Amino acid sequence: EAPTPVSALLSGALLAVSFYAILRFYEVAVRCLGGALPRETLLGFGLASLGLAALSVARQRDLKRLLAYSSIEHMGILAVGMSFSATLAIVGVLLHVLAHAAAKGTAFFGAGNALRSLRTKDLREIRGGLALLPWGGPMLVLAILALSALPPFGIFRSELLIVAGGLQSGQDATALVLVGLTLLATLGLTWYTSAIMLSPPAETPVDVAPTSRPRANGWIAASMVVGLFALVVLGLHPPGSLMALLTHAAVQLGGHP
Repeated sequence: EAPTPVSALLSGALLAVSFYAILRFYEVAVRCLGGALPRETLLGFGLASLGLAALSVARQRDLKRLLAYSSIEHMGILAVGMSFSATLAIVGVLLHVLAHAAAKGTAFFGAGNALRSLRTKDLREIRGGLALLPWGGPMLVLAILALSALPPFGIFRSELLIVAGGLQSGQDATALVLVGLTLLATLGLTWYTSAIMLSPPAETPVDVAPTSRPRANGWIAASMVVGLFALVVLGLHPPGSLMALLTHAAVQLGGHP
């Protein structure tokens, strides 16, 4: 329900800071209680979040709520990734925090542009988004593809590292469940996006005729371009200094080979 810039901040910054707080408590819990209970707790909450997100995305009718439940899915992925405890998985988790912030911020800017131009966020009323939103529509589709973990975007690399870390730590069944639940949520996200963006345009009501719609916002367009550029960089060739920093952080968080 928040304005577009606030939604982008909530999904990109607030979620990352919240997960950072969880990691701090996780460190303390591991040192006080041992590793088993903290890992199992993260695993349980992570799988529950993924299941809730998959069911909620499939039944959504509001564009911004669709993205919000996608955020729950990705937070679940982070929690499950931390429960694997492998350094490779934790590096993927930390990279995922950055990539998700870029992708979800870009997607919320795209949703805000759609709401600003079409004056609705009801998924049942939006049709022909690519034709009605000549610049915002394609970038929103790219942001959704990034959230769906398709290459060459950063979330593809981060989720691949998380799953590989799960297999490396011998938790094959959990990694398989993670992939399955993520796939279900992704199917719902891409289904609705395809319906509103790739379908033929409906007859435009008089009050939202093209001549009466607000003009494109250059700041929103620039923000989406920056977000997509960051996602491509994180997916194809993240800076070596960044990966070294994430690897060091993963070791500090108790990651094992």
